[in-house]
Amino acid sequence: MKKLLISAFLAVSALSFGATKSAQFSVLPGTQFGATKNDSIDGFSFNLLGAENQNVSGFDLSLLGYRKVKGDFSGFHLGLFIDVLKVEGNARGLSLSLWNSIDGNLNGGALGLVNTVGGNSICEIGFVNYAKGNSTVQLGGVNVVDSQSTVQLGFVDYAKINKGLQFGFVNYAETNKGLQLGFVNVAKRLEGFQVGFVNYSEQNAIFPVLPIVNFRKTL
Repeated sequence: MKKLLISAFLAVSALSFGATKSAQFSVLPGTQFGATKNDSIDGFSFNLLGAENQNVSGFDLSLLGYRKVKGDFSGFHLGLFIDVLKVEGNARGLSLSLWNSIDGNLNGGALGLVNTVGGNSICEIGFVNYAKGNSTVQLGGVNVVDSQSTVQLGFVDYAKINKGLQFGFVNYAETNKGLQLGFVNVAKRLEGFQVGFVNYSEQNAIFPVLPIVNFRKTL
């Protein structure tokens, strides 16, 4: 009886925590061959209409649907058609998908229509880019950083702190420590430079509103 209980416990533990498999073919999340949704993939995964795994590393190819990684992702994800990648941990590498949603840090690049990162981000290229943590590069239509931004290139750029370059039609920063270059530049507090048709700063500017160039009171 004791051996039976131990065997049952080990079986349940293996099912709960999963194993690491080298390859899988997935029809739908939960309908997967070669691995289960509790397993990790280290190698190759082909996902017809989506898939779900614990951790994924290597080459992840999705036709369309919903791709979920409950842990960390490392490698190259390619979504060929309408594909959504959801990573609940950290992502390292490159992902090309219609929507890239990373809950943790992105140590690499995300290319898609929409890119959202819950932590720090290295590179986001898309129509809408969002990073809750620090961002190194954002290139797109609308770029939003809730912390420090190094480079933003877009039609509308927002950063809590711009410490590098904002280049866009409209640029806004709570604190601008770098350069805002655009048609309209707005900074709540100006500690760097603004170059554009309209430059406005609520605090610390030589003048609140100036055309062409505006800068902080003391250089």
